[in-house]
Amino acid sequence: MTGVDVNSQIRMDPEGQVTLETWGPNNRFMVIRGRNYASATAAQASAEKWRAALMVAFAQLNIGADFGTRAPQGKLTDPERRLFGGDDADQSRQVLDDVHGILVFPSKPAAAFETAMPITAVLSRPIEDVVSCASALADQADLLLDDAQLVAHSLFASSFSETSADARFLMLMMAVETIIKRDDRSLAVVAHVNDLLTQTKQTDLPVRERDALLGALRDLRKQSIGQAGQALASMLGDQRFAGETPADFFKMSYGLRSQLVHGAVPRPSREIVGQRAATLQIMVGRLLSMTVSSSDGVDEEA
Repeated sequence: MTGVDVNSQIRMDPEGQVTLETWGPNNRFMVIRGRNYASATAAQASAEKWRAALMVAFAQLNIGADFGTRAPQGKLTDPERRLFGGDDADQSRQVLDDVHGILVFPSKPAAAFETAMPITAVLSRPIEDVVSCASALADQADLLLDDAQLVAHSLFASSFSETSADARFLMLMMAVETIIKRDDRSLAVVAHVNDLLTQTKQTDLPVRERDALLGALRDLRKQSIGQAGQALASMLGDQRFAGETPADFFKMSYGLRSQLVHGAVPRPSREIVGQRAATLQIMVGRLLSMTVSSSDGVDEEA
């Protein structure tokens, strides 16, 4: 990120309990560090809140970062801990496992980390933007990301490092589909589907075929992914994406996703996929930040 000095320590809250710091070889990385908590539970809760604040801030600012939600984690053996911890009782230190993500540990003795992997931003943005945005979000008492949102943010961030237009586009579509909530269809439709279920159960079809049909029919009581996705996108209001309404943009993107996933011939061109992925990335960022953003974000063009 731009605007960060080597060995800098930027206060993220008025009390200075939480700071944004450079870390690692040649100070290449940034970490959020919290101090002086009454308990490990309080520290864990604060860490989860600040992770959520950063994830949403990065989505708002169109920054990709790996928060380690699916990263491999190291685990030191006891002999390795003794080796790295030192033999001098007066200068002992705690040697912690390699954790890419949240790590809660006592403030004493001094901690040593072996090749830990903190978040790595892909897009350069002024550090002031990140600090301001994340700090404002962290002030929200109820800020918390559920499991689906964490997965969606991880997919969104991972898309920034994809060099393949197809892979980037599909990863962004996966992020959207992760947070889609499928509502029930109308009562009349559900009643009709239930009638079909009753009729199907009474048929003499082979069990495997009948069960497959019953499963498909049960799913019809809910909106399709396409319908639910358009409803979600519509929550972005009057914004425009490549000149299209949010619902229309999602509908066209979902159709393109189906062509790629199901092997349509001829295959959509790289140019078409790449152009839509670039705009989709902006849309996904706004969708991910929408539920916790205090701004309406309407009348915007992407």
